[in-house]
Amino acid sequence: MNDQEDSTQFLQGFLKISGILEIFFGIVIIFIGRIMHQLNLPFLPFWHLSFGLSLATMGILLYFSGRDLQRYQIIPYISCGYRLILAGFQIYTAITVVEIRIFMILGAIFDIVSPLFILYLLGKNNFLQNEQEKRKKK
Repeated sequence: MNDQEDSTQFLQGFLKISGILEIFFGIVIIFIGRIMHQLNLPFLPFWHLSFGLSLATMGILLYFSGRDLQRYQIIPYISCGYRLILAGFQIYTAITVVEIRIFMILGAIFDIVSPLFILYLLGKNNFLQNEQEKRKKK
């Protein structure tokens, strides 16, 4: 294997791991109401269900994109955009809801670092460049 193949394999593995983590976080958030109640934290009834489902779905898509990155290349870009926007909301929530600040800060760190790393790896492996070359050939 050459460096390009090693890097691509690493990217695919990282996408799968990120997908599994997103699925896990999504499932946790689906049940966050009960957890928050046990910890005497504020309960927000709607967002945890829809947000948890959204995260789990994004995690599944991200995981499967790692299986065939050429075919499903758009999924990591969408996931990265989604998670970078989400980090802004996490930071805002960390500022405004003191009781869950640490969870929001940790989530924001993950949702900033992981997508930036994925975008770096996609660029390093020329996936964006390959898509542009395909458009020129059409």
